[in-house]
Amino acid sequence: MLTTLKNNGFEITGDPHNADVILAHSGGCYMVPHNVAAKRIIMVGLTYWPGKSITRTFAKKIWDDLTHHRSERAARFWAHKTRWNLTYFWNMPRNFAMLNALRAGDFWQLTRVTVVRNHQDHFCTPDLTCLPFAHKPRLVELPGQHDDLWLHPERYLSVIQ
Repeated sequence: MLTTLKNNGFEITGDPHNADVILAHSGGCYMVPHNVAAKRIIMVGLTYWPGKSITRTFAKKIWDDLTHHRSERAARFWAHKTRWNLTYFWNMPRNFAMLNALRAGDFWQLTRVTVVRNHQDHFCTPDLTCLPFAHKPRLVELPGQHDDLWLHPERYLSVIQ
């Protein structure tokens, strides 16, 4: 994704307070500071699906990813991505920070938000109208799975631009 952004003229910064556009993915959407001045905040695969078990969902995601990537002959990509997903999943300090941010709910107050949901996303509710944002976000649906952002970054350029 970073290479695609750079190749399309975007400058990358790790400081959300100096960004014109913030691109957040999955549980990282909870970590967007509430006082940023970004012109747009894009949340891809917001991890929010009331009533769904996160551990069962994670197991199903891994299985469905394996099936999907095997059919595309991308098993090596699947193994690499799953290793990173497991690393993130077991990063307890980060998980607790995301959980605390979810409980605080500051990100629901953000303005200029675009929520992107992939059609086969196991973590983001398909009923995007139930997302409790104080300011109605722009909603975009794209093909792919939860981590499609990393496999097909070119699909997201039109949302970012």
